[in-house]
This record gives sequence, structure tokens and C-alpha cells, in this order.
Amino acid sequence: MHGELVSSILFTWEFCKKARGRRWFYGLLERLLRELPRDCWRKLGGSVYLVTEEHSGALCELLNRFTGPGLKWYKLRVETQTPRLKHCTRVHKVKQKI
Repeated sequence: MHGELVSSILFTWEFCKKARGRRWFYGLLERLLRELPRDCWRKLGGSVYLVTEEHSGALCELLNRFTGPGLKWYKLRVETQTPRLKHCTRVHKVKQKI
């Protein structure tokens, strides 16, 4: 029997070395993550976050505000099937922002 299909968005970004606004961005990111329910996002390492699809819009808006020559970011939709015993992850579609 198959479980529920859960959709999440994987975000990753990179600032160039001379990018302006980096500290401002990370301050806003920290505030945003404090406002989101703790179980709807995970930091996977560095600048890589997994956010439930329904809560991903806020992070998308933040990244769009800083999009420019100093910031490259990407998002990837990931679908995970539950229950945990039959854990299966597949990539659904890719969107790229530069």
C-alpha cells in the first residue's frame, strides 16, 4: 500500500564574494525561519534548505528581492512518499533563477 505524497522545495543559493547586502539577507532569512513552523523546513547544510511546498513562497519572495549579479539561486521540487518504512524520493521538476 502506498502512503501520502509530500511535496517540498529544495532551495540553494550562492553569493559572489563582493556581493552587497549579504548580512542583511541572512538577517531577514533568520527572521523568516523563526516565523515559520519548525516542522515545515530543514537546513540540509550550508545554503541548502528544504521547505514544505505550502510554506516555500516566503523564501521565494526573499530570494527574489536579492536576485541580481551578486546572488544565484535555484529551487527544486522534491516529492517524498510516506510511510517512512518505504521511503522513496523523486525529483519532479527543476526551476533555476540567476
